[in-house]
Amino acid sequence: MNVIILAGGQGTRMGGVDKAAVQLNGRRLLDYLLECLGSGHNVVVVSPHPVEGVITTSEQPPFGGPVAGIAAGVAALPQTEEFTAVLAVDAPYSAEMLPALRSAIGDADVAVTRAHDGWIQPLCAVWSTMSLTGALADLGEVRDRSVKSLLRKATRVVEVSGNGTETDYDTIGELSALGEVELPNRDVQK
Repeated sequence: MNVIILAGGQGTRMGGVDKAAVQLNGRRLLDYLLECLGSGHNVVVVSPHPVEGVITTSEQPPFGGPVAGIAAGVAALPQTEEFTAVLAVDAPYSAEMLPALRSAIGDADVAVTRAHDGWIQPLCAVWSTMSLTGALADLGEVRDRSVKSLLRKATRVVEVSGNGTETDYDTIGELSALGEVELPNRDVQK
């Protein structure tokens, strides 16, 4: 499976930091995702910053929003894989949802997580690669578009109930509930 990990935002709710470099309990958020994924996947991280140990790409110009990031990720990955997962780096445990999403997709365009709090989590999803490519083309302009606008281009959507691992952590305070947070070039937060 192809896996796109979005880490290209400006991290404004975390104080304007590179989220791919944020550490939780001494490990990068990205490393939690990569460990859960294991081997055998084509993984690309979408970030305007170089990320050690992984293939990285970025939309041009950077900071074009999540759909522009997804489009950049699709362009950087082989189109030979049947499925493409989309995850966000600030949801460090979300890769645990991939087996359930992959199992549920069947012949649908996308299997997306309905988060534990009831909201759709479009950055915790598995797409048919062909459907994702088609949805991006149908959307046209990808810059500054919401992921929900991309999701609306899918004809067949399957929802999978989340179990909490899909939770994203947008602020330092939220992330601190999981342990010690260290921001790039900053002091340790408790």
